Order: sequence, then structure tokens, then C-alpha cells
Amino acid sequence: MNTVAKKYQSKGNTPAPKQNPRRGNLWYIMIISLVGFGIFMAIPKTWEEAVTLQEDGTYRLSEKWERAILRKQEKTERHRLYMLVASTNGYFQCAHSPSGKFYLNAGEVYRYGTTGDTFAARGYSQKWLARNNLTLIFIMEGDLATVMAAQTTLIGNYALLPENLRRPLPSEASAKPYWYRLVLPPGNKSLD
Repeated sequence: MNTVAKKYQSKGNTPAPKQNPRRGNLWYIMIISLVGFGIFMAIPKTWEEAVTLQEDGTYRLSEKWERAILRKQEKTERHRLYMLVASTNGYFQCAHSPSGKFYLNAGEVYRYGTTGDTFAARGYSQKWLARNNLTLIFIMEGDLATVMAAQTTLIGNYALLPENLRRPLPSEASAKPYWYRLVLPPGNKSLD
């Protein structure tokens, strides 16, 4: 078949176009937005919506407002502390490394973090973890203050972690722009 014939070949023989992977993300964002809007609309906006007049002439909070308060309280009571560790030896993104990447051995800490009820909001799906060669490990659950305090302690103590102390000092000859002692884990930008 010559090139002219190939150019005008019928469309029935062409392969199906590949689906855009971002399309699924768009649906996900739209669903989350709609759920958020629904929750926002469920919160009373006026005093009249937030309270109910009782038969004896006293006021009490409306059921709608009590549910909104309970949801907010539950968000602060149920948090998790997690760490992301390298699942294989390799290079990982690092904002405070001059090269923008950092070398980790399998099992070394990449990041400490906290999350509330919906872990999906953090964006750490199994697919994302596999693509980034990371493993998610939950460390503890508790109220927001307890979990945040534990996270700050872990991030702050990273400088003394044995895996970090095995690396050379930045000024030593064996140090590389992607492998030396760090103050923070490669995936954490601050104590938060």
C-alpha cells in the first residue's frame, strides 16, 4: 500500500483514541465540590434556622445545627498520623535539596503527615503510591491536637534518625547534592 493510500485510509481501521486520564480527576473534583456545596447548604445561615422554639417558650438548638456542630467536632476528634516510606531505592522529590531530588533507600522515611476522616483528600491513592514508589504506614489515631503534636515531634527528631545520621554531612567530600544529612524528611517542607 503506498503512502497516498495510507493517508486516505478509512477511519474504521484507525485505533480508538486513548482516554485522557485527567478526565477521571475532573469527575472526582466535581463530585467533591457537589458534596461540599451540599454540606455548606445544610449549615443554618440565620438564627431562626439554628434554634427552635420549644412548647414551654424556651429555645434549643435545631437538629440541623446540632448535626453541623457534631460533624465539626468529629473532624477534630478523628485524625491519623502517617508516614510515607520509600518502597524501593531511588530518587524522590525534595523541595529543600539543591538538586530538587533526594536519594532514599527502601524503608527510609519520605514524609510524616496527618489526615482526617477522608484520606482520599490527601491524594495518596494506591495508584499514586505505586507510581511514586512509596508505602503508606499509619502510626496512630487520635484527636487533632494529639496527632499534630506527635507529627511535629517526629518531623523535629528526623535530624537524629539513624537513617539520616548514616548519611554524610553536607560539607563532607562523600556528600552529594541528592544525598547528605537533612534537617527535615525529604517530603516535609516544615514542621507542619
